Amino acid sequence: MIALAVGASALGAGVATAETATSGAYTFTRTVDNASPKIGDTITYTTVSKKSGIDGYISRFTETHAACLTFVPGSAKVTKFHVGGTMTETTETPELTATTLEVTSAGWINNGSKPVTMKTSYTVTASCAPGTVYGSGLAVGATVMGNGFQSSANFANLGPSITVRAADVVDPVDPVDPVGPVDPTGPGTGGGTGSLGSLSGGLGSLSGLFGSS
Repeated sequence: MIALAVGASALGAGVATAETATSGAYTFTRTVDNASPKIGDTITYTTVSKKSGIDGYISRFTETHAACLTFVPGSAKVTKFHVGGTMTETTETPELTATTLEVTSAGWINNGSKPVTMKTSYTVTASCAPGTVYGSGLAVGATVMGNGFQSSANFANLGPSITVRAADVVDPVDPVDPVGPVDPTGPGTGGGTGSLGSLSGGLGSLSGLFGSS
């Protein structure tokens, strides 16, 4: 029997959110470091597996994601217990489809003091629709899951979800201020380019930006 426990919900731009699910003696927690990314941003999902009782072994993590997210090469990393007695992070080569990422192992030991953690990063592309909520999911293969020796659990709607925001519009006339464009016919008639003066008291002082008047 699979029990699903929902964790924190989205709180706003740049805020990490978490969701938790359990199966047998295993607890899986997934977070995303930015629940409200803009198009062009990079987001990172973190999946942590912990097991109570006797040792278990994780053989597979499969995460599902929106098709408009593009995997960042080299970002699939797994931290697990090493035979030498330390927790070691390695870069994995995942199997990829348009909406899934899968990493596999002969068996990463997993118990209360030896969690297994996977991190993956994605770019939010322009094919993501601003204002749309995109979910994510997780499937796991493990031994001694609690309902059989070779077991698996699938949390298709586990999350966390993200809500995509539109990218900032950069004003080509005044890229420093994407909201208010500079009037190219402003003060000065000399037509020179000049330079931006130093900041004083928080306000920029223009020095010959449009030529001398």
